Amino acid sequence: METPRTAGRHTIVRLLGSGGFATVWLGHDPELDAPVAVKILGEHWTHRADVRERFVREARLLRRADSPRLVQVFDIGELPDGRPYFVMTYADRGTLEDRLADGPLPLNEALRIAREIILGVGELHGLGVVHRDLKPSNVLLRAASGDRDGSGEGGERVLIADLGIARTDDRLSSLTLPAGSPGYMAPEQARIDGAPDRRADVYGLGALTYHLLTGEPPHTPPEPPSRLSPAVPPRVDAAVLRALEPDRERRFPSAEEFGAALAEATSSVATDPLPDSPPAAVVRRPRRPARRRVVVAGAALAAAAVVAGGAAWAVAGMGDDGSAADDAQSRYLRAGSDVPRQYRDLIVRAGTWCEMPGLSPALIAAMLKAESGFDPHLSDPAKDEYGIARWTPKILVFWQPGGLNNPEPRPAQITPELSIPAMGRYLCFWGKDLKGVPGDPALNLAVSYRSSSKTVVKEGGVPARFMPYAEKVRRYLADYRPR
Repeated sequence: METPRTAGRHTIVRLLGSGGFATVWLGHDPELDAPVAVKILGEHWTHRADVRERFVREARLLRRADSPRLVQVFDIGELPDGRPYFVMTYADRGTLEDRLADGPLPLNEALRIAREIILGVGELHGLGVVHRDLKPSNVLLRAASGDRDGSGEGGERVLIADLGIARTDDRLSSLTLPAGSPGYMAPEQARIDGAPDRRADVYGLGALTYHLLTGEPPHTPPEPPSRLSPAVPPRVDAAVLRALEPDRERRFPSAEEFGAALAEATSSVATDPLPDSPPAAVVRRPRRPARRRVVVAGAALAAAAVVAGGAAWAVAGMGDDGSAADDAQSRYLRAGSDVPRQYRDLIVRAGTWCEMPGLSPALIAAMLKAESGFDPHLSDPAKDEYGIARWTPKILVFWQPGGLNNPEPRPAQITPELSIPAMGRYLCFWGKDLKGVPGDPALNLAVSYRSSSKTVVKEGGVPARFMPYAEKVRRYLADYRPR
């Protein structure tokens, strides 16, 4: 990847994150003497008119919104080599996903952030825009102007990002294809021509609020948040569960109504920025060991990058030596193993995409080792398989970020940032068919990837012809599991 030196008047400082379709760089605006984020379309996609149009359309939507609750676009242009770019808000405090990685939030902080997200989505809806991919990594956190020195004074801003698969009112009635992120997308978004409308975002808001309150995304069907976090009031349970109704006719019809119900249910809970001493309504639960912020890729893909439709929104994060990534992934992958550092965060995200027996980052790493030896440039035209995960383009198109909303990738476009997260999506979707199949769940998953879940179910486990592959995965899996 060639590092651009400038984008218009903006000096490029360093890479912040990358995805299957775009990269995001830390930039410096010399005239305003301020940091910015510069999003640049990937060179492989520069000549695809449809991808360029979607990229530019995203910038225009964000610019049109021009809201303090949304990532703002300041400039748009084209590099000398023809790649389009736009300049946007630099989020210096990472993503909501980063914040939640440390464990559940105190009740008042969770409600404060939920309120800001709901207001931001309401503003989008007022402009006739449906986001369609609300999730923690698409919510950025930025120090308010009074707290740029890190003193704690002035609070922080909550910003909604990534309109890569957003729809406007004039396009909601057209054919829609499955798009969104598991755990946060409404059931209708998983169907062809499910025609998701504003109520799809209400579901996403419900899932985000649930995650904020409990420290984890909702299961299906969701249990009341108070069962995981006893401090949650019963009326908050009711509001969140209504937002998560599978039948959209039973959900709140708008973000505003969900926000109003949540506000009424929490009128006794302070939702201002946290004071030094938490109010009585706040119940702090023990936090999991903190994961230090990581900036790598991917949506969908670095801990400090927001990815949807393959485009990255990057923020503050990792040291140049990658030490933060090592710390963050040590509980998922064995220290000192040959898993390449630059792919570890992608592997963790693929291996934790859902709760699935046998699925783990160690399994994803073992499969990549078995498939390609971690070779990102693997090319096997005879089998029509390419890249680090040996994807066939006509299959990958269903599992890439944005799914069929994005074009089928050509072999040279099948990068690790595109193909590793797709493994998680694939295994989470087909792995549910393996329930009750005898044998090691991890090896059943791996062989389903190499063949199909139907094959594994029919054979009652790993078929004999795939035993050598399964044995290879088993051996690598033992090498990569944390001690």
